Amino acid sequence: MKVVDTVYTYGYTEDEAKYLAKRLKYNVKKLKLTLVCLPVFGDGLMEIYDYKQFQQAFYKGIKKDIVVLGFAPDKAMAQEIVLSITQDLYDADCDFDVRKFFGI
Repeated sequence: MKVVDTVYTYGYTEDEAKYLAKRLKYNVKKLKLTLVCLPVFGDGLMEIYDYKQFQQAFYKGIKKDIVVLGFAPDKAMAQEIVLSITQDLYDADCDFDVRKFFGI
């Protein structure tokens, strides 16, 4: 799992966000997070997943890196992150290219 350098968070202090981002990189099993990621399969701008979903054997077998753009304690807050990223994409005039915006 890859966490972008400019990860968006909602409901965490800066120190908590850094700590959780580090734990995400090492795939720590016991985290209660909702993630905003690049699409794992197919097209789209962003997808929202429960972190526990990535602990299933199916996702562990995927060779492709899962790229985390943001995380929050629950789905409602993750939706706020999606809105924030979408607004920032619009303001930056990146033609809604999420990879370009995050430098991936």
